Amino acid sequence: SELKHVHSMLREEPNLIDLNGGDSNQVQLYRWRQIRDYTLRIDDGRFGYPCMMIGLDDEPENIGNIREETKAEVLEYLIKSERVIAGGPLHLPTEFKDDPSSIPVGDLILFNAKDRDHAIQFAEEMPSSLKGLYKELRVHFYNSLDVTGKFVSEDPMRDAPGYQMKEALEYWGYPVDDAQTPWLN
Repeated sequence: SELKHVHSMLREEPNLIDLNGGDSNQVQLYRWRQIRDYTLRIDDGRFGYPCMMIGLDDEPENIGNIREETKAEVLEYLIKSERVIAGGPLHLPTEFKDDPSSIPVGDLILFNAKDRDHAIQFAEEMPSSLKGLYKELRVHFYNSLDVTGKFVSEDPMRDAPGYQMKEALEYWGYPVDDAQTPWLN
């Protein structure tokens, strides 16, 4: 979708309104282009806890052509791990998604891990990490939650009732009913 729609949505986002009055220009945006290889897909939390790795590339003069040189190696690593939920590069936001100036500037990989140590090990052992592609590399656990709040499900790995999250989202002003989100139905 076009960036103007993203900024319009962010101006109405309750948490952003609380943090900065809804100024979407203060939010760093990226386009995520998911790798469309069916052999990557593993369900959230099936083999551990869902985690995300966010790697932001170092300056172009420091990394040369590392991203392109490790592309096949990274895909092979992700497939062989049998831990990936989804993954792909983060691109600079442009008005339209097919704009050639939207170059990759990082990676977002969602994967399963037994614990924090395994999550860190997975991220640090990616071929692109080992070759020094990233200036910043972070790993976070996350809870699966549809941002609309409509499809909140219980998480069997944690003691966190999903219905409470849906009630909280509704209280905070998020759309949680079909009539509020007709574009998703």
